[in-house]
Amino acid sequence: NDLYVSVFRATDHVHWPGNMKKYRLVDTLIRDAKDDPAVDPDTGFFADNSKNYWQKDPDNDGADVYRGGIANSLPAPFERKLYTNNSTGDLTLPSNHVSVGNILSFTDDEFGLTGAAGEPTLTQVIEWARGVDVKDEDNNPLTNIRYAMGDTLHSQPAAVVYGKSGGGYDVILFNATNDGYLHAVNADTGVELWSFIPHELLTNLASLYENENVDYKTYGIDGDVVPLMYDKNQDGIIDPNEDFVRLVFGMRRGGDNYYMIDITTPTKPILKWVRTFPELGQSWSPPVAAKITVDSAAQTNALDAVLVLGGGYDTSHDAPAHPTSADLDGAGIVMLDVDTGSMIWRAGRDDGADLTLSKMTRAIPSRVRVIDMNGDGKADRMYAADLGGQIWRFDITNDKKPAALVAGGVIARLGAEGLNNPKAADTRRFYTSPDVSMFVDKRQDRRFLAINIGSGYRAHPLDNSSGDRFYSLRDPDVFNALTQAKYDSYPIIKNSDLVDVAGKIDTVIPAGGDGWMMTLPASQKVLSDAQTFDNSVYFVTFEAQVNSVDPCQAGHSLNRLYRVDVANGDPVVDLGSSADPIEPEVADEARVTELEQGGIAPKPTFFFPGPDNPNCTGAECTAPPVGCVGVECFDPGFPNFPVRTLWTQDGME
Repeated sequence: NDLYVSVFRATDHVHWPGNMKKYRLVDTLIRDAKDDPAVDPDTGFFADNSKNYWQKDPDNDGADVYRGGIANSLPAPFERKLYTNNSTGDLTLPSNHVSVGNILSFTDDEFGLTGAAGEPTLTQVIEWARGVDVKDEDNNPLTNIRYAMGDTLHSQPAAVVYGKSGGGYDVILFNATNDGYLHAVNADTGVELWSFIPHELLTNLASLYENENVDYKTYGIDGDVVPLMYDKNQDGIIDPNEDFVRLVFGMRRGGDNYYMIDITTPTKPILKWVRTFPELGQSWSPPVAAKITVDSAAQTNALDAVLVLGGGYDTSHDAPAHPTSADLDGAGIVMLDVDTGSMIWRAGRDDGADLTLSKMTRAIPSRVRVIDMNGDGKADRMYAADLGGQIWRFDITNDKKPAALVAGGVIARLGAEGLNNPKAADTRRFYTSPDVSMFVDKRQDRRFLAINIGSGYRAHPLDNSSGDRFYSLRDPDVFNALTQAKYDSYPIIKNSDLVDVAGKIDTVIPAGGDGWMMTLPASQKVLSDAQTFDNSVYFVTFEAQVNSVDPCQAGHSLNRLYRVDVANGDPVVDLGSSADPIEPEVADEARVTELEQGGIAPKPTFFFPGPDNPNCTGAECTAPPVGCVGVECFDPGFPNFPVRTLWTQDGME
């Protein structure tokens, strides 16, 4: 029932201040340390009189980024454990310490120092990075600690639960920032255990120290932090002799690399590997761990565990127009060995790929959806989306050599890719991951997989030139694996093959139909993943309300939560039947709830909380489920008796 919330403030300086705060989910409400409601319903953000659980002084910290939270519980600079990777392996070795005592291991150039007049010294930058208030930023010469963190703009933090042999548990948080730090934090106290700065990001520290006015965003570790846990006997206790816990993360806008850190002993981080490959772009795609058995010497781990990655981001898509030539970076999908980071399998358009696909011309920056359809514990299906508006499907045949491991191809073209002369309105890009769910169309009495996804120009959220839509495609081959020959001749779904449900209710998808789409109002776009629960699809649209070409001005905006029926896009309310006269705007308004929060809202998230009282009885032991978009929560309208569908593979057991 604990909630850990990242907050930040956009500025016109190199450093954007950030923080992380702790709250509790009690009786469907987010509550603070005083057991008061923490969120102001008029703003969709924390109330001014709220106090997070890590606030040390008696005053409230409210919505203030600078107060409370992890940022104000940092250890004293001389006690702080700050590491980099001068070498792989044990990061706690003295040679990896970012400290003045280890200054001979570094050069000015590594920290972004050029020798120009007025620059700080290497000693000053290292002390500043450790938290010494070298510049007297608080205007108080009596204090010498700089309480500050960077922003967590796109990175999803991770929480790892370590069971204790005598009972109880410890929770450790791992939070990455655009100042370049991966913070490991005790979730009970909010105190940092250690931090890691990748060596490639040390060069940003001098610029962060000087913190000048800039007209661009500085990025560090901007990718999701993904935990991988293997607990052989499932007792919740990590035995270093047979279990492990690891973190893997990419850089997103901060770079091209992926990092794997072993945190089996949470106070002794061990860097396993750092990897990138020529075929990858910026490392946007969050890694997905799955069990896939490959007949290849590159697969070295006994668990047959791999990481599945989209190829990443190609910066050619920073320009609004659809590229006229194929993307040089990111147009592919790869599998890496968990232990070594070596590439096991790759799909791409070049002849050197294990699966060569001529239509794989656009970057895939989002998470690949990996599924175990037959329930044998091994992944056998994947779905992906790219920046050309294409949807991909793949079938995996385990135990094969790389060249025969996967068959796949494009199943839908919904953007500009494949069009001879695409207009700006056709340039729909998918920056999000396909949400795949199983449902039964009661009219047809037939089971389908729904592939739900919305389009939106995430790199430029204020750009409204494309005609964005939300899509729900129907995959009729639920359990049938397709051969490569069938993929090569697959009847690719186009926009004209889909029923547009905007302004309609009680829509009938005909037998053999490919699904539905919802044309969004011209100013709306989808910038986060959809989620499907209880046959309802939840997604959020973003509408910028500021006349600016600067995407960092997107705080002036309107977010809307849509809830629609997965079968036909109907509002999940009773509006009668299509025989009754109904205005289009009534149907559309019934699908939507306006949110109070500004900025770009995250995806909807669902919680099935346990009882707040461990001595509960009867119905009070089953707290109602809660849906949240950021810190704005709602009643999703279904009971707290979730049934786990065992055709997904989330771990490595």
